[in-house]
Formats: sequence, C-alpha cells, structure tokens
Amino acid sequence: MKNNSKTLITASLMIMINAMAAASPPIITKSFTGGWYDPAKNGQGFLLEIINTNQQKKALTTWFTFDMSGQQLWLIGIGEISNQNIHFDMVIPEGGQFGELHDPNNINNTAWGTVTFTFNDCNSGQVTWQPQVGGFDAGSMPVVRSTAIHNLNCTGGLFDELADTVVETETRSPLNSTGVDADASGHVKYEQRTDRIEFSVEIEDVPVGAYELWVANDQKGTINVINVPGGTEGEIEFRDPVEPGKVLLDFDPRGQSIDIIRHGITYLSSDEFNGSNGDNGSSTEAPPFGDSRTELLFNNLGIHPLGYATAELRQRDDRVDFKVELEDVPVGFYDFTVDGDIQGIIEVVATPLGVQGELEFRNPVEPGKELLDFNPINSWLEISQGATAMFNLEFQLGTNGCNQAGNNGCDDDNNGNQDDCDDDSGNDDCDNNPGSNGDDDGGNGGNPSGCLTSVCQGVSPFEIEVQLNNAGLDPDASGEIDYRVRTDRADLKVEVEDLENGTYQLYVGGQLITDFVVSGVETELEFRNPVEPGKLNLNFDPMNQLFEIKRNAAVYLSATLQ
Repeated sequence: MKNNSKTLITASLMIMINAMAAASPPIITKSFTGGWYDPAKNGQGFLLEIINTNQQKKALTTWFTFDMSGQQLWLIGIGEISNQNIHFDMVIPEGGQFGELHDPNNINNTAWGTVTFTFNDCNSGQVTWQPQVGGFDAGSMPVVRSTAIHNLNCTGGLFDELADTVVETETRSPLNSTGVDADASGHVKYEQRTDRIEFSVEIEDVPVGAYELWVANDQKGTINVINVPGGTEGEIEFRDPVEPGKVLLDFDPRGQSIDIIRHGITYLSSDEFNGSNGDNGSSTEAPPFGDSRTELLFNNLGIHPLGYATAELRQRDDRVDFKVELEDVPVGFYDFTVDGDIQGIIEVVATPLGVQGELEFRNPVEPGKELLDFNPINSWLEISQGATAMFNLEFQLGTNGCNQAGNNGCDDDNNGNQDDCDDDSGNDDCDNNPGSNGDDDGGNGGNPSGCLTSVCQGVSPFEIEVQLNNAGLDPDASGEIDYRVRTDRADLKVEVEDLENGTYQLYVGGQLITDFVVSGVETELEFRNPVEPGKLNLNFDPMNQLFEIKRNAAVYLSATLQ
C-alpha cells in the first residue's frame, strides 16, 4: 500500500566540522615500510621497516650511501618511534666477506652516529643526521616515498595501527557536566569496523560558540555549536581512512581523558574513555545461552512517580541480550547497578519519541552494545542518581511481568510470546500468536481500528531493533529499523547511512510505502501511530514484514522485523 501522505524525510542534522581541526602528527605504522629518498640526491636512500621486537613496535633502517671519498657505504640501525619521529643509532658493519668466505664471528658493528626521521605524512618527511666518527659532516635532507608494500595503504591514522587485529565494536559513553552549565550534556562514540575506525564527540545545550576538544591534554579539534530546534548542538567526527566531511583519526582516544573547553573553562569531561568491549568480545560471567525471554518492570520508589523502567533478558542458542530502559524521568545521567556494582550509566535525553534512555548488553558483544559480563538473574537491580535510589527490582526468571500490578501483557505460559492470557480483560491474546493484535478468546478484543499501541494489541510495551542487511550494491551502506510500541503510541524509524545520493523506495511486505531522497550521510524515515505533525502515518503493521530499500527496482538493504 502506498502512503499518500506528504513524504517527510528527517535527515540527520549534519553539524559543520571546523576545518581548523588541530593538526596532529601521523601515527607511524607498518604502512610506512618502504623506500625513502631525496629526488635531488637520487642514487642513495633508505629502506625503512616497522618491526616488532620484544613485543614492542620499533623501526629498522638501512641507509645506502657513500663515504666522503666516494666509496660505497651501508649504515644500519634499529630505532625508537616517538610520535612522528624515529630516532636511530646507526652502525657500520665491518669484517664480513662474500658468500662462503663470510664468518659472522669476524663482524664488528662500529658506531657511526644518529639518524632521525620526522614524517609530515605518509609520503614525505625530513631526515637529519649527526655523525660521531670523523670524515662525515652533519646534515639533513627532505625525503619522499619511493616504494610501498603491495596492497598496503597508508593513512597515517589509527586504522593503519589496528587493522590486522581489529574486533568490530561500538561504544558510546556520556560526557559529564562540570557544573559550569548545568544543562550541558554530550557523549563520545567509538566504532571499529573491519574497514574503518570512527570516533565522534557530540555536545548539546551549551551556549552557541566554538569549543575545544582535548584528548589526553592535547587539543584535537574545535566543535562549533549552533542553534537547532529545541536547543543547541555541535559535533566533530573523525575517521580512518578519512572521508569528506570528517577529520583523519590520527590518535587513539581509548583510555584517554576527554575535555570540552571554552575560553579556558571546562564544560564537559570524561575521566577515561574506555572505547572497548572486552578483549575477545565474550564473557563467561554472562547468563547461559538458551531459548527464553523475560521482561520485568522495575518498582518505582516514588522519586519520579510517572517514571517507567524495564529490564529484558533474551537467551538464545547463540547469544544473550540484556536491556534496561528508562522513560519519563528528568533528562540526565542515572547509574545502573547489579548487586551494588555499577554496570553502566543510562543517559536520558529528550527525543521525538519522548524522554528516554537505555543500556544494551550482549554476549558475545556486537557493535552498538556493551559486553554482557555479569549475570542479572536472581540479582538486585537498581537505578539511581548519587545516593538516591529511584527504581529497583529483583530479576527472577519465569515471571515475565505477571507479578507486576496492572501488567496485562505478561507471558503467562512462559513461552516468550507475551500472550496476555490473563483471563481478566477483553484484550487477551490466547491464540499463542504474538502478532495477532490482541485477538481475545472471548471474541470482544482484537484491533479492528488499526491502532498499534500496546493497549490495542494486548501486549506489554516493547522495542525491537533490527540491522538492515547490505545486498552488496553499495558496500558502505548500512541501516537499521527501530520499532517501539508503548501504551499510547507506536513509533517506527528506518535509518540508512552511507548510501549514494539519490531517490530510493521503502517497501514493506512487498508494498511500496514511500519514496525518499538521500542527500547526506544519514537519512531517517519516522512513522507514528497515532500520527503526529512531522511524521508519517504508521497505518500498517510492520511486525514480521520484510523491509526493503530499493532504487530502480534493485534492493540495496533489507531485513525482516521480528
């Protein structure tokens, strides 16, 4: 069915990155291996290798040159790497002979002096030398790359350093207000993929102007904060390999302090950004794999009477997911603890869907989630601010909300389908069909009006996120579907990233829903039931339907929402 409403595409706001991001030296990686020489002095030069010796990254160079009388001379050295510099102690190997006549016991390595490489980027630099033996002059010369390793690209960034060992992860951590501006908030995001590494810093609700981003006491860029609907916002994005609109990620933010500073005053900070989800992406501390789902309401302790929090555990045969969701409480940061240990911080923000925040854990970990390295089963869960507890819950399997007062969406037969067979309302879904919109055994329930709220469907509030699968036509493209069902509304969001610019179509269940235009890095389609201004009408049931992003009848992205 085609949506005849006016098509609205909410493109993610692209905040301009300050072009004067602080210049940083390149990271010297294995990609710098190759030949280097001065074209004006052709006939001599260096072979450089970035090596691993005693579990440390070092460099090996050989300088093919001549002495002051014109005799061929080789100088060899192993060097220490520091920022964009490599400092070598060079030696002259002497006493050898050719072929079978060579005796290694006769080799004498005579100290010659020092050589220092200083790189501007992946393809140019400067070499200086200081001899300590007679007959040679100190000096310097510019160098450029003459050779490179086949199929080994050099960016001078963090991806070069980690590419061989990169584990796909995505971590998001809040920035904490220092109190200079109580409304200030922000977050940092670190994302590792097999083809790139991205790092971004976003700040909100601070005065309009330019802010310095400092990482481990080094300024890495400037964030321009501008007015946006509902407040102010600014962002800087780093990437390696770099792409238009982003800054080269030529530093490692993991384990470093992060500060947002303006006119010498720190507005936001983070003591140490971890940026990782465990060494190998899995944990033995998580609940076992299985085939069950338990979702429970937290007890509201009365601090915020309208607040709402849930905890959901899904055990599957290949993974375990655990999610904590918090809604309708003041915007801010909340501690989530398990048996007294903080396992995460929930950042509650104002969104078009309401005031909400969540934490998502998974074992094994996957991008966008934290490693589930604790077991919530039979544990005491608590959401608090400082010493003030606001919500608590003893998480026990098999209850599925049936012990919560007023929860008519429980899974009474514990089969994970939230069948709402409570035999106490007209909305029972006792046909064991989770997508039946509340068909009740008495015949007076159901959803004849097209309403998709949890009350109309006779289920508990829920949320489903599904990643869109890339069909291979645009290798960089990605996206996700986010479907949220609440007591008073249902929201569906389809987000796509890194698609080529152009006009695309959204198909659901084989039916054309709407056309949309991609003209930036991110594009969103937002639907709501009941509809509200600024969103498309969600007049179809998306559950268990195939979503397809097409262009000229070709499928670029697809997934089934289930």
